[in-house]
Amino acid sequence: MHAPEPIRLRSLMTSRRGAWSLALLLGFVTFVAVVTLLALSGWFISAAALAGLVSLGVGFDYFRPAAMIRLCAIGRTAGRYAERLSSHYAALGLLKDLRVSRFQLMAQSKTAKHHSADDLQRLVSDIDLLDLFPLKVVAPWLSAILLSALLLLFWALLANSLLLAAIPLLIAALIVPLLGLSTAVKLSRQQADTAAQRRQALLEPLSLLANLVLWQRWQQQLQRFNQADRQLLTLQQRQQQLINRTVLLQHCLLGLSALLLLWQGGAALAQGQLKVPLLLAALLVLWALYEILTPLCHSVVALGLSLAARDRLNQLAGPTAAQTSGPVPTGPFKLAASQLTARQPNAIVGPHKISFTLSSGQLLFINGVSGAGKSTLLQALAGELPYRGELSLNGWPLSHWQLNHSIGYLPQQPDLFDLTLAQNLRLGAPDASDSELWQVLDDVALKTWAQQQPQQLDTLLGEYGAAVSGGQGRRIALARLLLTKRPILLLDEPFAGLDNLTAQQVAKVLQQRQQSGLLIIVSHQQLQLNHSTTLTLSEQ
Repeated sequence: MHAPEPIRLRSLMTSRRGAWSLALLLGFVTFVAVVTLLALSGWFISAAALAGLVSLGVGFDYFRPAAMIRLCAIGRTAGRYAERLSSHYAALGLLKDLRVSRFQLMAQSKTAKHHSADDLQRLVSDIDLLDLFPLKVVAPWLSAILLSALLLLFWALLANSLLLAAIPLLIAALIVPLLGLSTAVKLSRQQADTAAQRRQALLEPLSLLANLVLWQRWQQQLQRFNQADRQLLTLQQRQQQLINRTVLLQHCLLGLSALLLLWQGGAALAQGQLKVPLLLAALLVLWALYEILTPLCHSVVALGLSLAARDRLNQLAGPTAAQTSGPVPTGPFKLAASQLTARQPNAIVGPHKISFTLSSGQLLFINGVSGAGKSTLLQALAGELPYRGELSLNGWPLSHWQLNHSIGYLPQQPDLFDLTLAQNLRLGAPDASDSELWQVLDDVALKTWAQQQPQQLDTLLGEYGAAVSGGQGRRIALARLLLTKRPILLLDEPFAGLDNLTAQQVAKVLQQRQQSGLLIIVSHQQLQLNHSTTLTLSEQ
């Protein structure tokens, strides 16, 4: 199979090219309005004062400069508001495109172990960092370079001697922010890894809070989280110190540029090449650049975080050598577990010494009380959790096989996107026809519901499936999984929200579809089906 194309930062701007172009243009126009407003205000005030002092009898046009100042003020406010709207629209669209494309790549190229909850948390959090690149790196640098060029052109038009002040300005704008680039990237990579460890140290113990308190392990887990939290705060402080030092050096150079401007401007005044209002305008334009150049010192940290997120996402979605080697299992299938024991990370209970044998056409029901480890066992069978004991497929360990397109796993938390019903389903089979979509919806008891929707297959599901119930969302994810036609299906609570009769019907359809493969279902519901075996777990 072909390896998924890796994410490249430069390609992020092409996802929503029109929206990003509009956002960058509006941002540039806003900064131009800010600089022009300050320069024009300084010139107008000083020119009006001089006219009042030395030329009381000479007319001075107050109206056109005042109108231009008002225009710049309105342009600054309106431009900033429009730029925020357009950039956020582009960023949210980019995040949506990345989430959908990464999920689709993972679904097409993953082994079962690459669909764990921790991986999906990494997927979402790292994708959220990628919008820093266009917002915090590309936009500030583009605006700073263009406005610096316009400033130099303005100075050259006033007097060529003023360009001496451009030397420290260019150093402050183009060189100083890059001095801490390598350190910032290193710190940002460490921050991304530490933030992931901190999140894991927080979320995992919370799911086992009662057991950890009973076994007096909670304080130990709390110390683990506090340690990760302190490490993250330390890294953020080091980043801020790096930014502060860079900003200080940049401002010193800009101050030097201002002094050189006054020195050369004073000489130009003495020679009659320049007037005081224009010199004040040139100085105020330089001061306006402070607001524009300072974000460049922050951009190196944003670039580091984006690079770290890019690398982690490429590592998550890209197939490894272990995934692309080994034979593909073929039917008839036989899955055997012997003395299988598994635990969630830091858990103290879980399935213990489980044994069973399952052959093609058979159905294994796993039930038991809450907390008995049903989902944990399913995760171990899917390859998401390490286990002790023996687990083999067709007489060989699971690691012997290439399982990219063999195992299909439905977790309790389905992955749905703010797309239409058809688009969500086609993430599993991009070439599926409408008739195939209706058939699989009928198989999971959703066809009638979909036909009753005004948009039918074009019904939007909302972010994370917010527009549908939890049971409907899980069955939509099940339908998508069925479209992948995996011979081994591991389903965690696929009948949520269904009555026993409908659940029985869906189970029969699943059993018929998997008559040449394997089907393992975790469910609280007691269903009576032919060629089925029930495995009941008790709390250990």
